[in-house]
Amino acid sequence: MKVLDTFSWLPAKEISLQQLEQIFIDYKSGIYNSEHIVLSELPNNVSEDILTCKNELLKEGKKVTFILIRRKSHCCHRLSRVTERKMNFV
Repeated sequence: MKVLDTFSWLPAKEISLQQLEQIFIDYKSGIYNSEHIVLSELPNNVSEDILTCKNELLKEGKKVTFILIRRKSHCCHRLSRVTERKMNFV
C-alpha cells in the first residue's frame, strides 16, 4: 500500500503532511492513536468542497480516508484526508 495524495485543511504548523501520512500508515498496520480517528466514510457535516473533492478522487479510482483529530471537548473536527489508489493495496 502506498499513500499517493494527502490534503490537509489545517496549517502545517499544527500537523505536517508527513505526520498525517504516518497516522494513516500506522492505522493500516494496526497501530491506533487515541488522538485521531481514521474513517473510510464521510464524517458528519462535511463542507461541499470536501464532498466535491472526495467524489473527484473516487472518479479517478482512488480510495479516500478521513483523519479526524479529537479535541479536548471530545468533539471531532475535520483534520485531513489521505487517499490511496485501489491497486496499491497489499
